[in-house]
Parts: sequence; structure tokens; C-alpha cells
Amino acid sequence: MLSRCLSGFPVAVLVVLASSTAAATRADEIALQPHHFEAVGGNWTRAEGRYTVAAAGPAKALLVRQPMSRFELTLELRASRGSQAGVIFHASEVAAEVDAYRGFYVGIDPGRNTLIWGKSEQRWQSIATRGRHLSEERWYHLKLRVDGRHVRAWLDEQPVIGSEFPEFDGADPSFQEGLVGLRCLGKNAEFRNLRIQQYSEKRLVDGYQNPVQADCADPALLLHDGTYYAYCTHSADHPDMRRGIRMYTSADLCSWKDCGFVITPERSWGESRFWAPDIIAQNGRFYLYYAVDTRICVAVADKPAGPFEQLGDGPLLPETIRIDAHVFRDDDGQLYFYYVAFNNGNEIHGAKLNSDMVTLQEGTLGLMVRAEEAWETHRAPIVEGPAMLKHKGTYYLTYSGSHFESPEYAVGYATSDSPLGPWKKYEHNPVMKSTAYAHGTAHHCFASSPDQQEMFIVYHRHRSLTETEPRQLAIDRVRFIAVPGREDVLEVHGPTNTLQLFPSVAAPR
Repeated sequence: MLSRCLSGFPVAVLVVLASSTAAATRADEIALQPHHFEAVGGNWTRAEGRYTVAAAGPAKALLVRQPMSRFELTLELRASRGSQAGVIFHASEVAAEVDAYRGFYVGIDPGRNTLIWGKSEQRWQSIATRGRHLSEERWYHLKLRVDGRHVRAWLDEQPVIGSEFPEFDGADPSFQEGLVGLRCLGKNAEFRNLRIQQYSEKRLVDGYQNPVQADCADPALLLHDGTYYAYCTHSADHPDMRRGIRMYTSADLCSWKDCGFVITPERSWGESRFWAPDIIAQNGRFYLYYAVDTRICVAVADKPAGPFEQLGDGPLLPETIRIDAHVFRDDDGQLYFYYVAFNNGNEIHGAKLNSDMVTLQEGTLGLMVRAEEAWETHRAPIVEGPAMLKHKGTYYLTYSGSHFESPEYAVGYATSDSPLGPWKKYEHNPVMKSTAYAHGTAHHCFASSPDQQEMFIVYHRHRSLTETEPRQLAIDRVRFIAVPGREDVLEVHGPTNTLQLFPSVAAPR
């Protein structure tokens, strides 16, 4: 089925992992002793078992004497109004000015409801950010696991459990060892319950690493008889994309076989711009919706692999139906059709789909969401690529925002108690956005793992940090998190560029 992450620091508890030699153990102990505290900017004080900094601008404090490459750090931190608080690591050349250091930083910015991962080479560069509700003056638990270039970070209001989805999970080769310290930007911050220990990552012997398939954009997935079928925009043809919709198959979501084109101009109403397919099984047949010449057509086949033939003589009506079709089946069997219309940008519309699979039920067609938020309008006012999930009776209309060629392309969602709205956008969108190591991460669908125990977002990303085409297929884990007093929050563990566990019960390659 298709299922549409100052000397004597008073509260430090330091654990040193055993080393293979006595000399190595002494070196580790020296590196981790809390007798070194070097303030670099700001007024640092100790009171009631915690460190407080009155920054009046930037402030840093180095905690260890020797460079570290692999470590686990946990602490509690809070930031006053208008301030950031966090940790610098793999740091060197540290001075008092705001970005005067070389190294990484992970911290909280409650004023902007943002968790930040970035780096400075005497100039700030963002690596990744994640939107979430953060209260000023409230304590948060931050956990970092760092192994050379690989960085993972967790943040919670409760002590962090390592098995939960990390907020960030990525690799950046800029710095692979250095000093560890605290950082405040703004007015005031506090830190307590610091722990640092040597950390040696348990490396996966096998797994998957994004991207999992080249030359596959705008993916739509179907799981049928134990095989995943991915229908994709053949983006190597950009900008005209004249050859058709291409299909790939897999048993595990990770290793894919190219099966060629399943619809081509010879069997279609249109001739070019074959984009953004969707697939659904109904009454023993398989219906492939796809954009061609900026209109949506439908092709049908008796098997997921085709051959597909066009249904009807032309594209769907009304003429506002343009690109990015998505069909959703509700629990009662009713089908709903979503698509993108052009209206000074891209908007998402929806309606009930009739049993003929090509016409919309009269009186049900309406606007779902339009581009209004900053993340949806980086290069143009665009919301597109709809994909629906239903969870505990709530409908989650997920979609992509900004232009697909933009490095800011991202995924967000809106919720409703009806498949046709009205919709309320999640206040901390986007839930997955491009990073400094993966650009263009959006236009997605969802699929379950082979054992149906995990859910994955299946999306495309740019070929590189400088080239969009041909786009590449990527997968990452997704889950719902219970939040008291409101609907569950959809969380994405991604985008990742590090080795990840195979989907559950997937056979190793």
C-alpha cells in the first residue's frame, strides 16, 4: 500500500571512555578536565550552579584545552529575550567579535523559533535550520554527537533520548577537530548540567546514503505485490523534457532499477514538459496522472509497469488544471483530486474525483492553499507538489514551497478535519528544507517500509550545490509526534547525507 526525527565548572559530570593505552587515557583526561575556562567576550559569572553571561553583544567561553574530534556533549541552556545560546565546536582562532572564529555552532534562537546549525570561517554561513516552538527564558536540553565531519544534534524540553530523531544529521568536511565552548549572541544566556565525553560512533557496516537514484525528480510511489514502483520526471531532458515519464522499481526503497519510459509522446495528448506524475490503483487498473505541456492527462494500464495508454482525447477539465496532480483515497473509498493552478504564481486546488477517474464532482472544486509565507516565496509565490496524509482523523496536506530550482525549496504542511479544508498551515513550516549540503529538497510523496513499520518521505534534490539537473531521488524517515492540546506534529528526519539504516526488513545490498 502507499502511505500517503572559570575553572571548576560546577555542574560538569565528565565521563571518559576507556582507551587502549594508559598514555591515551591520560591524554583524554587532560582534554576533558574542566579546569580550563577561557572567556572571550561578555561578562561570565557563576551563581547557583550555573554559568550566566551578560553579553551585550557576542560572547564565547572555551571549555577544553585540547582540540577534540569525537565527543558527546549534553547540557541545558536558555536564552533571554532577543538572544541566542549554543555551543561552538571544532573551533579555533576564537576572538570576541560576533563571527570571529573558525568552527561550527549549534544553538537556539527563541525569538525566531529556530534551531540553528552553522559555521564560521571568520564569516557566518548557515548549514541547516529547523523551525520549532522555542520559549525565551525556558530551559532546553541540547545533545550533540560529533564524529569528525559527522554532526547530529537533538533538542527537547526533556532529557534527550539518543534513539529519537536528531534535529540535524549531516556531514560537513570544513572542520574535523577543535576546541569546544559556549556562545551567546544578544543579551543574556545561561548554561548548566554540562557533560562532555569522548565518543566513538558505532559505524554502520551497511545502509543507504542519499541520493539513492540519479535522474529522478517529482517522484510518485506505488507499492504493489512487494515491489515499489517510482514514476518520475525525467529531468535530464530539462527544460523541454520531451521523452516522457520514467519508471524505476525497487524491493527496499534504496536500490532501484531503471525500467525506462512508461508514457511517451506517441501515446499522449502532449509532446513536451512531461512532469510530476502520480499513480493510484482502482478497480484492478492503474491510473497514471501526469503533466504534459502544462496540462494534466491520465493514462491507464492493467499492470503497474504498463503499457499505459491515454484515457480520453485530451487533458482534464477545467482548464485551470495545470500540473502536479495528486489523488488521495479516504477511508470511505472516496477519491480526492489535488492539483496546481497558475494564478500569479502556483496555487493548490482540490475536489472530489468521480468514479470515471477523469472528471471532478460538481460543486466541490476549491482553493486549498496559496503562497503567503516567506519560505513559500523565495523566487516566486509557489506552493506545489501536494501529497496527502491522514493521521488520527486529521488531514495533512503536505506541499512544496518556493521554486524547484531554488536552493531554498522546502516541504511544509497544513491541517484540516476535512480533505477539502479549510486548511491551517503549520506555524513552524517548513518541516524539511534545503541545507548547505543538499539543495532543492522537496516535491515528495510518502511510502511505508517493506514491513509497514516505518514511514518515509521520498523526494528529489538537486544534482549538486551548483547544478539543478538532473535531479536525484532521496529518502528519509518521517513520524508523527504527539503534542498536548493539538493535532500531532509531522516530523521529518532529513535531509540527510550520511549513512542511514535500511528501511526495516529491507534486505542488505
